[in-house]
Amino acid sequence: MSAAALLLLFFASEQQTLLDEVVDVRPADFRYVQVDLKQPPVTIHYEFHVVSGDGLVRVVLVNQEGLEALKQGDRDPLRSGAFQKQGSFSRLISVPDEYAVVIENRGPGRAGVRLRVSLDFSERGRPQARYLSPERRWAVIGISASVFLAIVFYSARKLLGAVRS
Repeated sequence: MSAAALLLLFFASEQQTLLDEVVDVRPADFRYVQVDLKQPPVTIHYEFHVVSGDGLVRVVLVNQEGLEALKQGDRDPLRSGAFQKQGSFSRLISVPDEYAVVIENRGPGRAGVRLRVSLDFSERGRPQARYLSPERRWAVIGISASVFLAIVFYSARKLLGAVRS
């Protein structure tokens, strides 16, 4: 492997841009961009803003089941978002599935929406492990040891009573 290829691998970003383009959405309609996420956990980021037209749009992330419902005319999967001129969102995905970023246009005219979708495979967006404070650790150890010793003494008493009789 050449030195340039090794440097490229070494400095490769853990964030990958999937899409950065203008999507044209007809009035009272929706468009979607398919995103296959087969190697979770991953954080998906998307940013959008209306670049042409004066309508408000709603951008929502749905799974394959939600997308199929949308295609059949059910608008329930879109109810979680608000209509805006611009916005951004990040979501940690932990279940492999086919997802779609859906753009819905509520306005009376066409809307050109600049959509940027990227994936982040780094540890930044993931929940971090938390630890108990030292006081609570000692409390857990003390309570556990007390319960254990109580069980040992109770069992020893019962065994000695059984052996003596």
